[in-house]
Amino acid sequence: MAGQQVLALLLLVGCSAHVAHSFYLPGVAPQDFKKGDAIYLKVNKLSSIRTQLPYQYYSLPYCRPEKIVPFAENLGEVLRGDRIENSLYQIHMRVDEQCKVLCRIESLSEAQADAFVAKVEDDYKVNM
Repeated sequence: MAGQQVLALLLLVGCSAHVAHSFYLPGVAPQDFKKGDAIYLKVNKLSSIRTQLPYQYYSLPYCRPEKIVPFAENLGEVLRGDRIENSLYQIHMRVDEQCKVLCRIESLSEAQADAFVAKVEDDYKVNM
């Protein structure tokens, strides 16, 4: 009798698993946008598979907002070492735009230029 109950339970679980076709990412809630709605693009860290040493996005002299605001949306981001911050990038849902100048950096010091070169040579990628 107990064997039949276990078999029935396994059959029920197997059938219900086939019906479910969705997934959930903890900390990521779906959000609806309408045409023209502003989408706030956030920046994260610089990471490299070569060095495994992450850097904050604004450790390089990128164009930056007047006030940098950190965003910690869930515990997982904090535990992974993510440093999510605001940016100057402005995009809108379903609005086609050509390339625009975000800002201009007049000149880089030799140390700043060397920092960019070092990150490129170490295969750093920008996470946004």
